[in-house]
Amino acid sequence: MSVEFRVLGRIEVRARGTNVALGSLKQRLLLATLLLNPGRTVPIRRLVRALWADEPPMSAVANLRTYVNRLRQVLPGGGQRIVGRQAGYELTLRPGELDLHLFTERADAGRAALSRGDHATAARHLGEALSTCRGAVLEDLAGCAALAASIAPVEELRLAVSEDHFDARLGLGEHHELIAPLREFVSDHPLRERPRAHLVTALYRAGDLAGALAVYTDYRRVIADRLGLEPSPKLVELHQAVLDRDPKLTAAVAVRVSSVPAPRELPAPCRSFSGRGSEVARLQALLARDAPAVAVVHGPCGVGKSALALEAAHRAAPVFPDGQLYVDLRQATRVPHRLLRHLGVSEVPHAVDEAAALLRSRLADRAVLMVLDGATDPAPLRDLLPATGPCAVLITSRAPLLLDGAEHLRLGPLSDADGLELLTRLAPRAESEPAAAGQIVQCCHGIPLALHIAGTILAHRPARPLSWLARRLAPRQRRLDELSFGGESVRAACATAVSAVTDPLTAAAFRLLGGHELCDVTAAATLLGADVLETEAALDRLVDLGLAEWGDGDTYRLPGLMRLFAADQNPVAHAVVFR
Repeated sequence: MSVEFRVLGRIEVRARGTNVALGSLKQRLLLATLLLNPGRTVPIRRLVRALWADEPPMSAVANLRTYVNRLRQVLPGGGQRIVGRQAGYELTLRPGELDLHLFTERADAGRAALSRGDHATAARHLGEALSTCRGAVLEDLAGCAALAASIAPVEELRLAVSEDHFDARLGLGEHHELIAPLREFVSDHPLRERPRAHLVTALYRAGDLAGALAVYTDYRRVIADRLGLEPSPKLVELHQAVLDRDPKLTAAVAVRVSSVPAPRELPAPCRSFSGRGSEVARLQALLARDAPAVAVVHGPCGVGKSALALEAAHRAAPVFPDGQLYVDLRQATRVPHRLLRHLGVSEVPHAVDEAAALLRSRLADRAVLMVLDGATDPAPLRDLLPATGPCAVLITSRAPLLLDGAEHLRLGPLSDADGLELLTRLAPRAESEPAAAGQIVQCCHGIPLALHIAGTILAHRPARPLSWLARRLAPRQRRLDELSFGGESVRAACATAVSAVTDPLTAAAFRLLGGHELCDVTAAATLLGADVLETEAALDRLVDLGLAEWGDGDTYRLPGLMRLFAADQNPVAHAVVFR
């Protein structure tokens, strides 16, 4: 299971792209303290102080145990994550799970490049480090005095890396682009001298001599008023160089693109990936074509589109020696700019269309694989697709996408045999309880997300037999509630998918199908009180969105778990389905 622990901004834990509900303030303070000390035992007295400052109640230690147990219940792998020691508690993390670790690794690489004068590589690595930051360190817990000493050095590092990034970009001659972000940074941190020097330099290089001098004068006034100090000799020297119009101030690195290593951005493949042999083979064949290849994997929510795409991409990676790029389109913005940066392009046009054109140019003669995960709109993708060369693009989407020359692969539920294999990988004891395992697979309707949740429940309940879970999943009215664990939920996934329905007739058609095994167009139009052609269009929209399926003739139906979700939205259907 993909899990992310985040402290660079508000404290968050995400499992498979969904936020885990961490509970009360005390539980978040407890988790934050453990996250700032990963792999180390945090003494109980320190945890008590983090939760209650200098006024702990008599029951503080008992209450602490309660908060630990509650966190174990909501965190993915909570029983193994938070380990009780004789003197305290320890949080264990796997490589790549904590955003602070990723930030530090990329920042170290960027600073090393900056020290050897490789501004392009430094800008790329430092930019990647800063992209992991969503705000100030633990900004929602900044008022906790007990955390202040731990937060301060991390926050100082974040600000220093921001200044290093400005330094690298100035070295690339990006003074025009930096003026606005530097003004904002200086406004937020008026006592920091280094960004003032950056802003003076950027304004001077942009031809604004008066603006550069004004920044220096303002800083001198601010630190005199607040601290009773004068600027450092280094900043005074810069000020004099501006007055003298020293030609050294206009020097900038001419090279805009560095010889950076080929990007290798694919997330790790799903360890419990099962089946899909023919689909993987087909995608590999499509991606290996000499001409630019575009493949779209589409299908309903939870069916395993991302897992399939990553499995195929990893297997095809040797065909793309110039790199593999990955973007989660559900979270990313300004995608062409991001892709160019990761290809080593340091000076990226601001306009999206110009950036997209430059991206196509960079990809024209390179064997690069792009994986674009979670597409919803084909329009912004069209400008990203390479026109020539050995590139390939693999896209996942719930609905088919109208992209010229794209090959589409519709992904359906797993077979019973493949579903059983997936469940067994997550809970090996399924082999010894084949009847109960088969019932669980049937209740999950072949949907990998549901099977993952079921397998994870069993893995975290080692004393429970499979028959226990099969019994809990058997009542259809309880099934969606049972298929929820560690921040993952089939019901939530269904709700997200249905949120794409925006017009009233299509929404009504969805609720209507919840009460029918099959429903033809004419009957649906009658029940909805709508025109037949309009009803057919609404039903087809449900199919395109991966919510419904075509039956025989003019009939439509909802797949198993989606039908249970729809029945919950319709009192009449609820009585029919759950009777």
